[in-house]
Amino acid sequence: MRITSENLDQTIRTNEQIANQIVDHIHFIEKRLIKWQSLPIEEQAFEILKEHNLIEVPIPDENWGGAIRKFTNNKMIPIINTYQPRLYQYFIYWHEIYHLTEREEMQTMHKDGYEITTEFDLNERKADYFASQMIFGRTDLYDFFHSLNTNDFIERIAHCMKSFKAPYKAILIELYQIANKNNHIQLQNEIKKHFDLRLKPTEWEIIFQENGLDDSLIKPSFVTNMNAIIKTIQEEITKHPDVQFYKENLNLIKEWELKYKNVHREAKGAGDGQLS
Repeated sequence: MRITSENLDQTIRTNEQIANQIVDHIHFIEKRLIKWQSLPIEEQAFEILKEHNLIEVPIPDENWGGAIRKFTNNKMIPIINTYQPRLYQYFIYWHEIYHLTEREEMQTMHKDGYEITTEFDLNERKADYFASQMIFGRTDLYDFFHSLNTNDFIERIAHCMKSFKAPYKAILIELYQIANKNNHIQLQNEIKKHFDLRLKPTEWEIIFQENGLDDSLIKPSFVTNMNAIIKTIQEEITKHPDVQFYKENLNLIKEWELKYKNVHREAKGAGDGQLS
């Protein structure tokens, strides 16, 4: 379900309903992050994904951020679309980590019962809310927003996007949720007024540049990286040279690698997408 100004309040209510589950999952994940706690939050996520044989490929689809794919040996592999702006990739890191680790948490921490929903929209909301709380949970977005020395709403949001390395709508949803708790009606109305805005990357680049912000965050990285999974499969082939599906998986991965290596060059002639 695409979140709009029309269903924003329902989204906030859903977040409140799932909040305790998400807090539990954050506690579960934090145990893994101890060895990387000195790293920026997006790099901590990247390290977890690498442990799961992360695949990064630039797929020219502005609506597709990533996925989890099951390979022949039942391994669940995260795929991140590097055609998306970097700050959107960072959000998707945590979104996919939720999907990768939800069942593991159930088996480890909820042996007496924990329901994994099969309802697509609710599960996606859980993954998005988990991602937002990993990014904003120990920060004060609300105070930062109000500390900015500009009255222009979009400029303030651009500063938030840069400082928290988070997408436009993720910033707005988190701000709206805090404003709702604080009964800040004026800010809630301002957020709804701008919520459905869809600017092209080139328009965001202008806003970032005019405000002295690092505009690389709103540009794609176009990375093609399959090193982790290629190494893992090659190790399995060495240990089990007679097992055919390892060789099939390696051939599939190398086909993907070849296909996406030149996407960056092809993308230069493509039209602008949208960043939300």
